[in-house]
Amino acid sequence: MSNGYLKELNYDELIKLFDSFDTGLVYIGGDWCKNCNNVLDIVVEEAMKAKLPYIYKYDPVFVNVYGEKEDLRDCKSLEIKLKYYAIVEKSHFKSDELVKDTLIPKIHVPFFMAIRNGSCVGYYTTQLIKDNNGKLHYENDTKDMTQEFRDNMKELISKMEYNKLF
Repeated sequence: MSNGYLKELNYDELIKLFDSFDTGLVYIGGDWCKNCNNVLDIVVEEAMKAKLPYIYKYDPVFVNVYGEKEDLRDCKSLEIKLKYYAIVEKSHFKSDELVKDTLIPKIHVPFFMAIRNGSCVGYYTTQLIKDNNGKLHYENDTKDMTQEFRDNMKELISKMEYNKLF
């Protein structure tokens, strides 16, 4: 269900969302991330209810010039650090956890941000796992967090005020 609703972006297209005063919900993560896969169907459900045409998806994992997979969030070169820092700055992301050997906050995936007219108006990230019953919860905790996650996504989407734009 979710993959057909995602509009894949490369780095330049992601930055252009901000520079062109666009509006939309951005998901940073990928199929390689179990936590992302655990929550994506709920995110798509809530985006569809809000009548968003799609969710922008940016995968921070890419193939570098040496043909190796690399994660932008690891900041292994100056060029990559600058690109990653641009995302952190444009999202206004704050965290006490820093990328190794930098003063740049570490973004964990899944990471969702609401962009309205080129500005990030909110973001949300969580590390939920899914149990055998399809309920979301934190590792080593049995409290069902499914509804709370759904409510947080509704609130994030509402910050875009997407329906008021058209």
